[in-house]
Amino acid sequence: MCNKVFKYISFGAAALLVVVLVVSTIAGAVYGTAVAHDAIYSSPFFVALWGVLFLFSVIYIFSTPVRRVAAALFLHLSLAVVLVGAFVTYMTAERGTLTLCEGTVPSSMFVKGDGSLVKFPFKVTLQACEVEYYEDGVSPRDYIATIAVQSLAGNGEEASLSMNKVYGRDGFRFCIFNVDNGAVTLLVSHDPWGRAITYSGYLLTVLGFLFVLVARNTQKAALTKLLYATGYPHVGFSSHRMLKMIFISLFLFGVITYFGIRRWADTGVFPVSTGAEVLMFIAWCAFLSVVFLRKNRSLALGVFCYALMCGAVSVSSGVASSGWVLPVLRTPLLPLHVITIVSSYLLIGLLAVNALVSLIVYWLKGNRERLESAALSGRAMLYFATLLLVAGIFMGAAWADIAWGRYWGWDPKEVWALITLFVCSFGFHTRSLPFMARPVVFHCFCLVAFLVMLFTFFGVNYLLGGLHSYA
Repeated sequence: MCNKVFKYISFGAAALLVVVLVVSTIAGAVYGTAVAHDAIYSSPFFVALWGVLFLFSVIYIFSTPVRRVAAALFLHLSLAVVLVGAFVTYMTAERGTLTLCEGTVPSSMFVKGDGSLVKFPFKVTLQACEVEYYEDGVSPRDYIATIAVQSLAGNGEEASLSMNKVYGRDGFRFCIFNVDNGAVTLLVSHDPWGRAITYSGYLLTVLGFLFVLVARNTQKAALTKLLYATGYPHVGFSSHRMLKMIFISLFLFGVITYFGIRRWADTGVFPVSTGAEVLMFIAWCAFLSVVFLRKNRSLALGVFCYALMCGAVSVSSGVASSGWVLPVLRTPLLPLHVITIVSSYLLIGLLAVNALVSLIVYWLKGNRERLESAALSGRAMLYFATLLLVAGIFMGAAWADIAWGRYWGWDPKEVWALITLFVCSFGFHTRSLPFMARPVVFHCFCLVAFLVMLFTFFGVNYLLGGLHSYA
């Protein structure tokens, strides 16, 4: 009986959290992000909801057979470490801004968001600052500043800052935000404990997923089965047509590769910095996937149509006329973060194609065995999609920490990536949620997860805005 109570509270808190996160992003779009932060993200109710999820999930894990599965226990406890780090950050972190002008007296304090002042144990002076432009002389390529830092004991040093290049001292971290007419605005953060705990949780969580991967060979077997199985009936789709589709896919793959290399050479940044470029990257991956899925003609056809759709939307969005890359995007973390996230989204898209084809074939032919086989393949894809999504979110958090001095800021894109992760995670818990073990329910769930992912990728950009609206 207690087990059921713990289960209902744990999964109920997770479901309620998803609802609250959805409402918070809508409230932020309608009333402003400051209102959403004050009314929801910083509210005692929101913190308490996370606390309930943390507490009852840990209790539930140790009251089920999962506690005897080392890999699963390690993974769940790693996620708990992330939540502990986030709570420590919430309780102890201090953030604000520091504006310095050339030729002024040294500063030893910064301004928090509420207007209060925080003092740090050294003095900072701006020595020089400049904006580096692209060839057009208008678009900023980077912001650069040189500061002198002097401790109270008299020891001093110089430091050079630029976008995505942080200076840290005595637990305080300085990130450049803007340069304007001989003045520089720095983002200042002080979060030595929460940041360290959270990053440890990030590392442990990725290791936990890899641990589960090694421990459960059936996941790898299912994925292999997906890639090489004969799959569904090839009604009305001959080998000759399949060869044509492969030829077209390879041709378009080559075309995208050519234009991608040209774009990379022009900007010096891997071409995934805009929504149009990301869609083209998805099409590039999908066209290549058609070759590997050639033995499963129905699934290959679905992926081929998916690739054509992404490519068409990308071209209509103006991928060829993309401008210069924003300074914050000029970092090696951009391609790592975006490629990892997009690979996850591509797998979720493939998962939806797999689910849709499976349901259609089942309803037309009534073949239960193939429906269950496709569900097995789908669970393998869902596992790897979630692993990549977790890794991509963590990379994005690290990038945000370098660019803006905080690893999580409740930006709408961040929130919806978290919502997508929550939704995907429900598909794994077949022991706790027995209905998820039913093939038809699982395939319908995959379609829902795909719709959530679509809104994360498209809807946030055009409806909710935020720091990621450039994508």
